[in-house]
Amino acid sequence: MPRTAVASARVELVEAPLRRPFITAQGRRERTVNAAITLRLRGGAVGYGEASTSIARKRLTPAALLGALQKMALRARGRDVRGWRALVDDAWTRHGALSPAVAAFEAALLSALAAEAGTGLASWLGGALERVETDLTISASDDEESTRAAAAEAAAAGFRVLKIKVGGRLAEDMARVGAVRRAAPDARLLLDGNQGFSPASALRFLEAALKTGAPVDLFEQPTPKCDLAGLAFVAKRSPVPVAADESAASPSDAARALEAGVSALNVKLAKSGITRGLEIAALAKAAGTPLMIGCMAETARGLAASVHLALGAGCFKWCDLDSDLLLAEDARARRLAGWTRRGRFASLA
Repeated sequence: MPRTAVASARVELVEAPLRRPFITAQGRRERTVNAAITLRLRGGAVGYGEASTSIARKRLTPAALLGALQKMALRARGRDVRGWRALVDDAWTRHGALSPAVAAFEAALLSALAAEAGTGLASWLGGALERVETDLTISASDDEESTRAAAAEAAAAGFRVLKIKVGGRLAEDMARVGAVRRAAPDARLLLDGNQGFSPASALRFLEAALKTGAPVDLFEQPTPKCDLAGLAFVAKRSPVPVAADESAASPSDAARALEAGVSALNVKLAKSGITRGLEIAALAKAAGTPLMIGCMAETARGLAASVHLALGAGCFKWCDLDSDLLLAEDARARRLAGWTRRGRFASLA
């Protein structure tokens, strides 16, 4: 049996509390409970992947993700990870509805293969950058003081881009944008609608925000994921790029979104995995459309695959890789991450 065969696999739940309640247009959470897989090859190399639960996608429960990873782990034992494509394709066929689990499985396979080859996943994926600058997310809290405090803390830590969760209620959304601007007046802003707007209300909110002088660089998924025509309607009338997130979960979704007329795409490994994420990036590059890379509620170690992809591919205009900053993880857990956080920068050194 070759060194690249899977010798063992461990599947487990990992938990971490959030530093502040995380609120979007889809709901609220105060901790994350994710499912993780660790693969060990016969040669000793180890690969890790983590599947995040979701506020919006209710079927992505810890139990469902754990069960899917357990089945993938059983099928992987004894298999040569040099045949990872067949393993990943089979996982998508069997468990595609639980995409974070498939993405975690793929991340574990590829990180183990890269380690066995004596390199890191970022280098294996192209090694384009030494570090990336990430934003920091401000939750959709109705408490202006909480919003102000979070934004002030981010500004003090040197973050130059803040992503604000908004939810389709004009007065509350405008108050949140105002609180962030007062606390972090030099920050550029990304607005994340999390599917909470109609096309008309999205444009009203964006117009109101821009009239105040808010330095908005991107409006992410304002309309429901199934309303691609509505998303394109907003994109064609917006003075800032409008990104498809939930509407671009796969390469075929992304192709339809580009054809409809969206002006940016967000790649999330929890939706697409690494190789499908690269396919989405290739479609965007061919169309001349800018890219964002995002995350869900992965721990620092779980976020590693996205950090490696951002560094390896080097093609993302906006990096929303901040889940580790939103969680209250202990130092030991962070040491296992395999990458380094220095304020707004993520790197391997």
